[in-house]
Amino acid sequence: MRVVRDIGEFGLIKRLTKLLPTSEKMGTVPSERDGTVPGFPADVLEGIGDDCAVLRIGGRVVLASCDLFIENVHFRRTTASPEDIGWKAAAAALSDIAAMGGTPLYCLVALACPAETELTAIDALYRGLAEAVAHAGAAVIGGDTTRSPEGIVLDISVIGEAREGRYLSRKGAQTGDVLAVTGHVGLSAAGLHAIERDADAPTLAQAHRRPKPRYPQGQWLCRQDNVHAMIDVSDGLIQDAGHLADAAQLGVDIDPRQLPVEPNLARYCEKNGLDTTDFMLTGGEDYELALAIAPEAHKEMAGAFLKECNTSLTAIATFTDQWPGVRAAGKEPPPGGYNHFA
Repeated sequence: MRVVRDIGEFGLIKRLTKLLPTSEKMGTVPSERDGTVPGFPADVLEGIGDDCAVLRIGGRVVLASCDLFIENVHFRRTTASPEDIGWKAAAAALSDIAAMGGTPLYCLVALACPAETELTAIDALYRGLAEAVAHAGAAVIGGDTTRSPEGIVLDISVIGEAREGRYLSRKGAQTGDVLAVTGHVGLSAAGLHAIERDADAPTLAQAHRRPKPRYPQGQWLCRQDNVHAMIDVSDGLIQDAGHLADAAQLGVDIDPRQLPVEPNLARYCEKNGLDTTDFMLTGGEDYELALAIAPEAHKEMAGAFLKECNTSLTAIATFTDQWPGVRAAGKEPPPGGYNHFA
């Protein structure tokens, strides 16, 4: 008998998607209006398979997503404070809005915990969560609570808006487009490595415990006509670049030599005999942005992006129609990045 582990997280998503109702299964007719998704109700602009669902409600384009954060899967209370757990849970969920260039607006927070959980720990968790939500310029507007037989579970739903109706999906990369990444990747994974070994690497540990999604950067990039697709780096650069390539039915070959190495990451790896490339390619939870840019626009855009957002924008690959999927230095990479059930 096959089990979930046999197909992994993304195989499970595909399997479940086939079981869920769409407008075709409900007997209604999809809209012929441009921009809607075949098989879904007419107000669905993006359905399953992107960072957010995108809905047209009245005259507004609304982004919606949800994220689970589970003790001993996503965090351990032995290595993270309650405030850090709350912050990271909210930041991870809200980053889905940033990934599409949207503006975060609201959160709904569901909490499950054992009845014996200390109230001071829950208070601190919600303080951290509220701080991250405020940092995003959003508000918590409701939620739910229930008892958990073991461990803390947070389920955070986020709602945002695509201002002026503009948003960036994972689909849209074109042959010849540049794959670029904002800022530096690999810090969060190195931070977890340091935390688990009680190593002195405060900058890296902070990057893991208190990630800061790229809200204004995503909004700026969304306003640029030469940006064709975007995703946040939550599961690792290799894996998330692969999502962009797969959505466009293209290939992309990442050149690790082009990745900018953050100085604290370089020092930590040199001190401990580690390879920075491993962290940068397969380490997730940085919540930087990976995007497809028209090749003639990248250099000028990178300069303007640095000036406007105080963040680097580095070209690391080119999309091709010669083969499908993602490679690194010309080779198909070994399995990497985070995959639930693997």
